[in-house]
Amino acid sequence: MRKLIWTLGSLALALSASAQYMPPARDLVDVQRLTNEYQRLTMPALQEPGRYADALILMTSVHTSLREGPALPAIDNALEKINQYMSRHEKDDPPLPKDVVRYVNLAKTWLEDAKMGPPPDLLSLRERIHHEIMHPMQRHVLQQIELMQQAANSIDALSRAMQARIVLAAGAAANASPEQP
Repeated sequence: MRKLIWTLGSLALALSASAQYMPPARDLVDVQRLTNEYQRLTMPALQEPGRYADALILMTSVHTSLREGPALPAIDNALEKINQYMSRHEKDDPPLPKDVVRYVNLAKTWLEDAKMGPPPDLLSLRERIHHEIMHPMQRHVLQQIELMQQAANSIDALSRAMQARIVLAAGAAANASPEQP
């Protein structure tokens, strides 16, 4: 979450600073070049919410696994899901966000501790995972959704302004060649 906010904040600051100190786009070729550069710079930040959502889906699956069957097989199933997730993402570039790794490792530790100790109370373990891992992750994902929606609204406003200019230019081009009598 912090990384995304810092990234978007830095991007906004950099864009506003570059807009202040760089000359404006001279023509539509410059606009296209700047648009491509903007897409390249923002793509990693736009992919991050998906990584948090994937981790939240994992935690939901782990939580659901703890409802199925006897305690020890349910814990083994949940641990297997976590191990598969971590092995699938161990070579990611960039790596998983630190918050995601922390939450996944925390759940794994709780599951391993429950497996090694006295007969586990799955209800309390599920509640702990739900309130201490899933809720913070859910809030984080919702905050990211809000930030993405704000960015999408800004881009949509720019797109609508460009569409209006296109209609105006197309109308001028069409009126330049009146029909022959």
